[in-house]
Amino acid sequence: MKELIERVETIFSELGYNLFDKEESDELYQASFGKDDEVYGTFFVEGDNNFLEIANTYTFESDEEDFLREHLEDMMNICYEYGNYFNIVREEDEIDFSVFSKLYYTGLNLESLEDTLEDFIDCNRELISILNAEDEE
Repeated sequence: MKELIERVETIFSELGYNLFDKEESDELYQASFGKDDEVYGTFFVEGDNNFLEIANTYTFESDEEDFLREHLEDMMNICYEYGNYFNIVREEDEIDFSVFSKLYYTGLNLESLEDTLEDFIDCNRELISILNAEDEE
């Protein structure tokens, strides 16, 4: 797993991303990534997986459930458009909407990660535009 982590970190670095909030255990390595003081998400390297997972989570308070329901179809369509998938987890006081992308290690190189990150970041920017548009109303 150590070699895989080094490979992933190197490619992120070559693409100009900063890595921070790194956490590592025997089975999992995760780090957040961004550029120019903007955080784009977190990636995960798990010992028993065949792919790099990239994720970002939006948290809504329970009283924002109606807002989420109103925009959920648009949010889902944006995820599908960019080839990302999502899940929704409802906790007692909040609702998490998480966006994910995966890249198999066998195809992991500079170009493939660059393309995957471009789609992932564009997807999240569109999601943020929906959330910000509602705040402006």
